[in-house]
Amino acid sequence: MSETWRQRLSRRRLEIGIEGAEYDYIQKYIEFYCSEADRRCKKIDMSKTVDEVINSMKDEKFDNFTKGVIDSIHKKRGYDLYDGSKKETATLGS
Repeated sequence: MSETWRQRLSRRRLEIGIEGAEYDYIQKYIEFYCSEADRRCKKIDMSKTVDEVINSMKDEKFDNFTKGVIDSIHKKRGYDLYDGSKKETATLGS
């Protein structure tokens, strides 16, 4: 059975260092994070499905990949990790 990026994030979040308000924020805007993860997976290997790319990653590689996804979307959405606040934007393209 394949594991999606969202499912694996949920399972590995403590090892990655995502918890509390930050994890709640990610869950609230999960579609943005999933879209970025999908885009990056396709960049890794266009011939595989997103789930196949995710499943092929060892935990350390997945953790690093996921940190990059989260950092990218946090930056685009204006989330400030250090004070737990965000400067919301209507869309990622704004």
